[in-house]
Amino acid sequence: MVHQLSLFGTIDDKSYDLFLSTMSILSGTPPVLFANITNVWTTNKSYEFERVNSKNQLTELNRIKVSKSLPLQFLIVEDDSVLSHKLLKKIGQLEAPIEPSALEKYVQDIKYERASSLGDDSKMDVDASSMSEPEAEPWALSMSDIPAAGKSRKVSMQTISESIILTTGGTNSSTSSFLKELGYVPEYRYITVGVKFYMANDMVLDIQKLWDLRNDRSLQITKGGYLIKAYVNVNRSTDIERINQAETALLSLQKELQGYVDLVVPDRKAMDSRLNNMGDII
Repeated sequence: MVHQLSLFGTIDDKSYDLFLSTMSILSGTPPVLFANITNVWTTNKSYEFERVNSKNQLTELNRIKVSKSLPLQFLIVEDDSVLSHKLLKKIGQLEAPIEPSALEKYVQDIKYERASSLGDDSKMDVDASSMSEPEAEPWALSMSDIPAAGKSRKVSMQTISESIILTTGGTNSSTSSFLKELGYVPEYRYITVGVKFYMANDMVLDIQKLWDLRNDRSLQITKGGYLIKAYVNVNRSTDIERINQAETALLSLQKELQGYVDLVVPDRKAMDSRLNNMGDII
């Protein structure tokens, strides 16, 4: 579980090169290209869920995000293209950053076969391949609270719980079957491709484009621009000193970019993963 402090902003497509140059100077580090696939799961309406916990307190039902990295070599690029920050400009003009057939191949469920000899888990295979191969990338399961309320807040503050799914038990087990047994069904899927800068004070800045893959179609949500997210993760919500340090770092970056890029606190409802909300995408 982490306590994430963040600010969001946007730039248009034409500002991409200049913004990357600016951030390279401010951070002193080169941009790092990344691509992620995220599946969002919601509760199965065929089931009735108790909304009261063991302390007789009313609880909210939340969506679950299950995500993992996409191999960069499978993005739609020209044969002679170099996998660098320049790639984001090229695929940013496309309706989909990866071929559907390639996507299905590399986001298939992770199935595990445990060694039968003496119950030795050290001989566990993952789809007959090693964990270092792209298709063996584990899924990360996460749930998040709605960001803290308050008009006086200078940064967004949100609690996120995340776990890495390394194995699921049972015969022919998979991530999908595991979530379905919890009473969840797939709702929608999206792909994020972007670059990130690792900055001082453990701050990370992402410049990204998003594609919604809902209803077997691909739609670029960020067409014409890029979504910017600057954030710092704090391990404990009770670490007030670290939270204040993270907030100061974010506000300092906000001031540095003032007049060029507006980093702001987003509408907390846009980051609400509760079922009563229509959807959260960031």
